[in-house]
Amino acid sequence: MKEIHLVSFVFLILIFSGTSLAFSENMSINIDNSFYKKSDIISVWGLAPDVSQNLVFITIKNPSGEIVWTEKILVDEEGNFSTLVIAGMNGWLTSGTYEILLESGEVIDIATFFYDSGSQVNPPSVVEEFYISQEDLIITFAICIIVVVGIFVYLARNIILRKKTKYDELDLDSKKNRDYEKYHSEWTEEEIFGSRKESTINQKAFNEMSKNKTLPNYYDVLGVEQSASPEQIKQQFRLLAKEWHPDRRKDSSEEKMAEINQAYEVLSNQKLREEYDKYYKLL
Repeated sequence: MKEIHLVSFVFLILIFSGTSLAFSENMSINIDNSFYKKSDIISVWGLAPDVSQNLVFITIKNPSGEIVWTEKILVDEEGNFSTLVIAGMNGWLTSGTYEILLESGEVIDIATFFYDSGSQVNPPSVVEEFYISQEDLIITFAICIIVVVGIFVYLARNIILRKKTKYDELDLDSKKNRDYEKYHSEWTEEEIFGSRKESTINQKAFNEMSKNKTLPNYYDVLGVEQSASPEQIKQQFRLLAKEWHPDRRKDSSEEKMAEINQAYEVLSNQKLREEYDKYYKLL
C-alpha cells in the first residue's frame, strides 16, 4: 500500500515539473546585441503568454548585482512584449557583464550582455570630494565682485576724492568743446603748444645764428613792436596760435606754428629776450 502512495507522489511531482518546465519554455527574453556602450539603444523583446494581469517586469543588474534599471511592460494578446532601453541611463559606472531579467512574480528568463562604461574622468569619489555647492559659488562670485570694485575704487581714488573747483561748478562752453578750452584757457606753465621742454635757445645759439645771418626777427614773427610788453606778447601769441594751430587748419601749418612757438619762447623769457635783443641790434 505504501508503495502505491509513493508511486503516486512521484507521478504527481513529474506532472507538475513538466508543467512548470513547459510554462518556462513558453517565456523568453531577447536583446539585439551582446555589447553596448554608453547611450547605445538596447532593443528588448520576448514572449510571455499567460502572465497575471498581462504584465511583466524587465530588470537590469550590473556586475555587482545592483539594479540599474527596471520597467513594467504590458504584454499583448499573443503574449509578445518589447521595449527600448538607453544604455548608461541612471549612472551605469561599471564596465562588465550585465544581466537583463524577465520577471512575473519570479525570474522567468535571463539574457546577458557586456557594457563598456568608458573612461571615468570624474569618478564619484573625486566629484564628491571637490564638489562646490551653489551657496559656495554665490559667495565666491560675490567676493570676486568686491575685489574688482575695490581695485577700481583704488585706481580712481584721485578722481573720486578730488574737490570740485569753480571751473567744475560753472556751465562753460569749454567743457563741451575741447578746442574752445585749448584756445581760451588761462595758460600758465604750458604757454607753448606741446610739452614745454628746457629751452634750446641760448646765447651760443644766438651767436651762431648771428654769424650765419640766420637770426630770425622774432618780433616780426609775432607781429609786435620791439617795445611790446610781456602781456602784449602773450596776447599776440594766443591770437596766432588760434589761427595757425594744426588742429584748426587743413593745410600744413606745423612749420609756421613751430616758428611762432620759438619766437614766443624767446620773447616771453626775460633773460632770453635780453640776450636776443643784444644780437638783434646788430642786424
